[in-house]
Amino acid sequence: MVSVPSSPQHLNSPFSRPLLLTTIGSFSLIFLAAFEALAVATIMPVVAKDLDGHHLYAIALAAPLATGIVGMVGAGGWADRRGPKGPFWVGGILFALGLVVCGLSLDMYTFTGGRILQGLGAGAINVTIYVLVARLYPPHLHARIFGLFAAGWVLPSLIGPFLAGAVATLWSWHWVFLGVVVLVALAAFVMIPSLRRLPAQEPLTEESRASMRPLGPDLVRAVLIASAVLVIGFVGKTPGWGVPILIILVAAVLTLIYPLLPQGAFRLKVGLPGAVVLRGMIAAAFFGAEAFLPLLLNEVYGLDIALSGLALTAAALTWALASWIQGRFLERWPDRSLLMMAVSIVFFSLAGVAVSTGLLWPVWALVAFWGVGGLGMGLAYPRLSTMVIRLSEPSRQGFNSAALNMADSTGAAMGLAALGMLQRGSELGPLVLILSLSAALGGLAVLASRRTGPLHTPGPTALGGV
Repeated sequence: MVSVPSSPQHLNSPFSRPLLLTTIGSFSLIFLAAFEALAVATIMPVVAKDLDGHHLYAIALAAPLATGIVGMVGAGGWADRRGPKGPFWVGGILFALGLVVCGLSLDMYTFTGGRILQGLGAGAINVTIYVLVARLYPPHLHARIFGLFAAGWVLPSLIGPFLAGAVATLWSWHWVFLGVVVLVALAAFVMIPSLRRLPAQEPLTEESRASMRPLGPDLVRAVLIASAVLVIGFVGKTPGWGVPILIILVAAVLTLIYPLLPQGAFRLKVGLPGAVVLRGMIAAAFFGAEAFLPLLLNEVYGLDIALSGLALTAAALTWALASWIQGRFLERWPDRSLLMMAVSIVFFSLAGVAVSTGLLWPVWALVAFWGVGGLGMGLAYPRLSTMVIRLSEPSRQGFNSAALNMADSTGAAMGLAALGMLQRGSELGPLVLILSLSAALGGLAVLASRRTGPLHTPGPTALGGV
């Protein structure tokens, strides 16, 4: 158990003086992690050519997503038992070390090792920041700070690819990694006063200790999930690997992950369990479709690579706008009402994109529909994050934050892999089918959003997935 200080209710902004450094430091770390993810996707062709490592191209890209799951589970369990200070510093050190290893790499194997470290660190940082928000910010600011964090993930999509490409062209791709190390160190330094203000971790009660799952077996599960996610990422692109193999791998992931989710998740129990599953569903639907849009815009609509990427910026802008609106004006809306509206918007967007593609409507229609989807995601993501914090006991904040982020990562990975098996180069028919299935999953997510409320008071969340 932890003693949580009563947060000053008079604070009306995440940028109020007592919270200013925490907000700046947390936002900076999230921004830098997102920037690195996008930057690597941009410069990866140059890295692979320079290091003669095309055979490890996909693994180097996917490794942080997979190992981030291990970082999330480890940091969540550690934070619940000992507080967030330890996992925060370990996560920051691993992330920075990964940047250094990548920046100094002379071969692709070393580079991939650095990417593994980056994923471990980024996963740990993400979860511990959730716990810090729960313990340092008053509840009425949670919606606004998570809206700001959502913008921290979205804004790099506007500048990250261009900036990374410019650095790689003018200097060297090595500096895309080494240059960020100093910024990570500064952001971590800014967080020191916030970490010092955290109350001392009190000994766990017998009840809390008895209800906690052993961390060791959960870490083993996380490693196995990460390995399966990596393999799933290649199933759709590897000749000879068919639907049965994908089904086996997805079943294995679901079997491994269910004890790491809130109790009742697989039954869509109302409240926190339903919210965690919903996060995974909309991640699979939205990001599964997004992965194929550049190909569609480039090969079918004839846009060059730069314009194809720029077209996707519409969703990034509307996502950031909706996150701000949700935190500023909609924080009093009931969870169920807001999430049903948000997910319905995502469904409308995905259906519109599928219809636009199938009927070969003008490209502006496709881009407009995709921008609408960003609105829905920007409304849904911050609210799901605030639900996790609000509905979790202090001794479960790390576990539940890790569960939410794991659902996001595994949902996106499995959605992409399953849809990717249908791809046949740039053939229009399979692409329309992929987008239609994404929309269908979005429709199922609308039904699942009904299982997020009504809940008006936080309560303890037991462990176990079913």
